[in-house]
Amino acid sequence: MPLANKDPNIQSIDDMKALISRRGGIARGNRYGVHIAHPLAGKSLMMNTVEAIPSDEDIDTSFIQDGRDTYMLCSAVSLPGKRISTTEATHNHNMSKKPYSMATDEVSMTFLLTNDYYMKKYFDLWQELIINSTGNHYKTSYKDDYCAQIEIHALNATNEKVGYGTKLINAYPIQVSQIELSEGAEGLSEITVTWEYDNWKIIHIKDGFIPAKIHASRLDDPYA
Repeated sequence: MPLANKDPNIQSIDDMKALISRRGGIARGNRYGVHIAHPLAGKSLMMNTVEAIPSDEDIDTSFIQDGRDTYMLCSAVSLPGKRISTTEATHNHNMSKKPYSMATDEVSMTFLLTNDYYMKKYFDLWQELIINSTGNHYKTSYKDDYCAQIEIHALNATNEKVGYGTKLINAYPIQVSQIELSEGAEGLSEITVTWEYDNWKIIHIKDGFIPAKIHASRLDDPYA
């Protein structure tokens, strides 16, 4: 239900245009950014794994060191949602749903693959960090060693500032998609990574709510 207005008959197209302009325009889905932090113990363990592989050439491990690569190669990402978990209860002979908990969605990201497949290698190493499958018996690492914080930013189409941001708390990749190869395959190669996490939090909330050009005095009277 809309907030009360001094003039409830204001419904013209000019009012709609003024509202959209005051809020910075319509959001666009192709303006976004993804920042993936390395897991706490992941960087050193990944580096040791790569450097231990015999090679006649120096191995470029910049993909482990530079987080800008994941930022630039992420071609699609989903902002997570939340759902209130409810249970049915009887109140005054009427059945109603009562909230008792909250559930979050899995988050998927798609990354472009370069010819060295280093995004594929990066997430393979990360998953190996979670479950060590090199021996006869799989070994699970401590959660603090393989989790990381991930930020997803929906950007303002006008000035590239963050319009809406979320942080995934204690995130780790639970699935890396397969890659289809065939003689008739054309186009760009991609992988999709699915993330599990403890919870997500809203960040940059002030930037999202307050338009950049709004005058400070309007905050005192939202109906002015």
